[in-house]
Amino acid sequence: ERYITSTMAPEAELRNRFLLKGKEAAAALNEPETTKSRICKTHELEGHEVAIEGIIYDITSFYHPGGDSIRIFGGNDVTVQYKMIHPFHSSKQLEKMKKLGIVEDYKTDYQFGTPFEREIKKEVYKIVPKGNDYGTWGYFIRATFYILLLAVCEFIWVRDGSSVPLAIVLGISQAFIGLNVQHDGNHGAASKKPWVNDFLGFGADFIGGSKWLWMEQHWTHHAYTNHHMMDPDSFSAEPMLLFNDYPLGHPARKWYHSFQAFFFLPALSFYWLSSVFNAQILDLKHRGAEFTGMKLENDFISSRKKYAIAIRAFYIYMNVISPF
Repeated sequence: ERYITSTMAPEAELRNRFLLKGKEAAAALNEPETTKSRICKTHELEGHEVAIEGIIYDITSFYHPGGDSIRIFGGNDVTVQYKMIHPFHSSKQLEKMKKLGIVEDYKTDYQFGTPFEREIKKEVYKIVPKGNDYGTWGYFIRATFYILLLAVCEFIWVRDGSSVPLAIVLGISQAFIGLNVQHDGNHGAASKKPWVNDFLGFGADFIGGSKWLWMEQHWTHHAYTNHHMMDPDSFSAEPMLLFNDYPLGHPARKWYHSFQAFFFLPALSFYWLSSVFNAQILDLKHRGAEFTGMKLENDFISSRKKYAIAIRAFYIYMNVISPF
């Protein structure tokens, strides 16, 4: 059994779980209780549906500025993910989606709109003023440079074969793509245009990952940052490495973790291999996200499998087979 010793997401505070049903749910739906609308439990949500604060929405019925990738989370309660990505939205934005009904077992660990949350938002806007939420010209200049650097390195890698200096530069170029280009693209934060975000987001696939697996993991990570049972990033390296400060005597702690400060860098050097040759690409279901309770069964994920596998095969040929 795991111990709860984590810091919850900064945009909300932990609170007691509560249920939304009966008259409260009907009022939230802006319909009388007698209106015929879909009523189900969270695990019964279909692939084209999401639940936000107890209300079921059809995510295929409107144009989303972030693109179709939000359909990855079809079939789930995405209240926390929605609040995390859209901290300044009101109910007005949700009206753009078609309401289908309510989930009768809605519950949450968070209380939104607290004084602490408002204070955090105020401080953030001092750094990132409203209207500057997307990539600047400086960002796109850097992104262009990083993409060109990766392309040149890949070309030389395939044409001339591998070498230690080239491998170092190629690795750095892939890090630039991973930490900047694909990260912001797959957050939907690079541009207001979905195709730009999608294009940049595929950078994850061209450094040995997958944009769809990354979104399943990373959006869950941001929704539950540092929660040792809900943040896939916090436990994905176990049992090799511990990123959680478990109490002494916890079963997750092993004797060798006392020495991980000495071996964590060599261990992390194998991250590339574990990503490139990860069997999760075959079904596009990130095991860490599934562990937290995310249901990754919908038509959108199924339709992307063939593309993910094809790009991964191309990447392996380009980077593993052709240079040798």
